[in-house]
Order: sequence, then structure tokens, then C-alpha cells
Amino acid sequence: MDSFSFPGARVEHISGDMGLPEADVLRLLKAAFGGDDAPPWPANQRWLLWSAGELLGHVSVQRRWFIVHKRYFEGWFVGGVCVDPDFQRAGIGTLLMQRAHADLALQELGFAVLNCGRPLLRFYERLGYTKISDRALYIRGDKLALDEDPALAIRFKADFDLSALAGEAFPFGFDF
Repeated sequence: MDSFSFPGARVEHISGDMGLPEADVLRLLKAAFGGDDAPPWPANQRWLLWSAGELLGHVSVQRRWFIVHKRYFEGWFVGGVCVDPDFQRAGIGTLLMQRAHADLALQELGFAVLNCGRPLLRFYERLGYTKISDRALYIRGDKLALDEDPALAIRFKADFDLSALAGEAFPFGFDF
């Protein structure tokens, strides 16, 4: 990694969860988000940044169908974006997201969406995301739940119109 300043840093791209270093991912997710000992949520693809044998960053995506304004859209749901708290603000999150975007842009789906806290809006907007909703709608258990954090989207195909996803509450669907 040309200008990246972590010794032996490398990004690993995993398709599916076969061979996932679950203990390392769980440790990182707990350090970044807190929470319990539940295994990492399922993902179709993950990007992991390792340095000196330590997992410092993680991004995952799930391929999902979204129903917006009575139309079906297939895209990527981005989640688990995190960096070890001791290494935040060093460019790891930006690097991982750029690598994920470069790989996803080569695939057939036209967009990705995510839900984030308001303090992270500027970070994602710098990466090319556009706010499409002020809230998100999830199915948690057997109930609809409104999340007051904004939903954002990024386009990977020039002909995909992000405004088709815009609305009052973006329907992410199931929450794992």
C-alpha cells in the first residue's frame, strides 16, 4: 500500500463467510461498537485491514432487494464499517471503503446503501455517498422500527438514478 503508514498493512477481500477469522472480527466489532458475543452478522463480501497480524478495520456488504415506492431495487447494504478505536482517524476507514467501492463497481449492481449516525455524515459524503432519507425503516423481530439516523447511497453504475431511492424513511428491511 503505497502511502499507507502501517507496517505490513494489507487488505483482505473475503467473498462469503468461508474462512472468516470470526474471533478477530468479533473482537474488532466489540471494540468499535460494544455489544455481546453474537457472531458477526452474515455478509456476501468483507474487506479486512490487517497490520502486524492485528485486524484494524472491517467493512461488510450484503446483497439485498429493497422495495422503494412500490419498485424493487437490488443493491448492496453496507454494514459493520469500523476501525479499531486505537487507530481511528488514520485513514483506515477511508482506505477500506475505497477498496470496497472499487471492487463493487466492477460487479453488476448499480448502488449501495447504508445507515449511519449523523456525526458520520461528512465522512460518507466525502466518499461519494448522498443522503437519500433522514431515517431508516427496519424489521426487527416481528415489528417495524424507525431508526432516526439518515440513510445514504452511492452509485456504481452511471445509469442508476439515486433519486429513485429517496424518501421519508428508507426501507432497509431485516436487521440482523
